[in-house]
Amino acid sequence: MKHKIKRYLKFRNKLIRGIITVLCSLLITSFLLPAYSDAEVLERIVAIVNDDIILLSEFQHVLQTAKDPGSPASRFKLLNNMIDNMLLLNEAKRYRTGASDKPDKIEEDNSIIIGEYIDRRIKALIHVPYEAIENYYQMNLELYRDKDIIDVRDEIEARLVETELRTKLREFIDGLRKKAYIRIQLNEHD
Repeated sequence: MKHKIKRYLKFRNKLIRGIITVLCSLLITSFLLPAYSDAEVLERIVAIVNDDIILLSEFQHVLQTAKDPGSPASRFKLLNNMIDNMLLLNEAKRYRTGASDKPDKIEEDNSIIIGEYIDRRIKALIHVPYEAIENYYQMNLELYRDKDIIDVRDEIEARLVETELRTKLREFIDGLRKKAYIRIQLNEHD
């Protein structure tokens, strides 16, 4: 019987100490909360892309450099471009050959990595047949008035390659997006 009484008293004392701790915590918190009620969010996540994040400050930096950041559609388009670049950069880093393990220092390095990847993995596979060049030349004779097809062949081929590259790149990015986890947390007032 004494053993049960000791256990009961021990339990009661722990319970009383727990209640006192909770009450003290609530009392202290009630004094501190008014001091933090005017707090401002300095940073938050705007988008999650696989294991990476896009912060509000990064997004605002891109908005500041954009030509027309005002409309919600252009803001959403800018964010999607950032997501596409992040997906391309991660893919480029996975397949990069002869690269150092040093982290990238500036944004220009990332665009160079992406550009090299696009040139090697997508653009290198594009072939424009001579018939397509001839068809383009015939359909756009007014652009090449005094020039022979041989003189403008390289220019036409470059245009056709760029057109095909945009199509292939969009398809490639769409494929990356389907495989990726993307969560956009952009509000209208961000």
